[in-house]
Amino acid sequence: MSHIYVAGSINQDITARVQRRPRPGETIAGESVSFGLGGKGANQAVAAARSGASVELIGAVGGDRFGEELLADLDGEHGLSTAHVRRVPDSSTGVALITVDSDSENAIVVVPGANATLAPEHIADVEMSDGAVALSQFEVPQPTIRAFFEQAQSRGVTTVLNPAPADDVRDDLLELVDYLVVNETEALFYSDGDANSGLSTAGLEATAADLRAHDEQVVVVTLGRAGVFASTPSETIELDAYAVDPVDTTGAGDAFVGAFATAIGDGLALQDALDTGTAAGALATTEAGATPSLPTRAAIQNIRQDS
Repeated sequence: MSHIYVAGSINQDITARVQRRPRPGETIAGESVSFGLGGKGANQAVAAARSGASVELIGAVGGDRFGEELLADLDGEHGLSTAHVRRVPDSSTGVALITVDSDSENAIVVVPGANATLAPEHIADVEMSDGAVALSQFEVPQPTIRAFFEQAQSRGVTTVLNPAPADDVRDDLLELVDYLVVNETEALFYSDGDANSGLSTAGLEATAADLRAHDEQVVVVTLGRAGVFASTPSETIELDAYAVDPVDTTGAGDAFVGAFATAIGDGLALQDALDTGTAAGALATTEAGATPSLPTRAAIQNIRQDS
């Protein structure tokens, strides 16, 4: 069984379904609203757990009701270890305000709250086991991620970074990353590409080479309905997406990352790990919500066997 350590955000998701998103200054009626566990850290941790990994989450929540309820969900329903999740009494829990339109596309506003307080010293007492995977994202401070990955590398732990949402990234952080996972928009952001142009295969290869921070780093670019692209120093891999009928794309990227990290921890070859992540991402679009849509290991295996 994979052992995954996730240093990342924990949010209260508030999701409104609408026919279309409002224009500036406009108020529209929504169709429904739901509340649930979110944050890229928590989402990817749950995705990894459902994919079959043993998961320890490192993060922070506020001293409010949201924080109390989310911790109960993580410990109970999702079965994660939250021994390293801090309660911050004078801060609010992170919140994500999500709208999902009739085309199943989403727009999200994130208020970091307690996530922004996670500091390098909060990583120091995390005992990582050899052969595990350390996973993080950009909804907690970069110096904390750097400390997390330095500790991981000192103990022979594989590092996976999903630098999302896209932000300026420190070179000294990228040098600690074994697997860098971005979507197409993030790939264009980090390579200074044209966000309106998309990426051809040649463009993906050039972008991966530009993003690679050291000779052994694997760069993975998820492409939504176009599948996934990966580049190592010696080969490139392209896989098609799984054909599904999407309902809500929220959480699909997190499903990919969590399942991919689990597969890497299980010792799967890169192509099999990419296929596992792609299957998980596709399945996550077939149900509404972020955490509720994250697929189980059995569901991932079934869709892979049936394809």
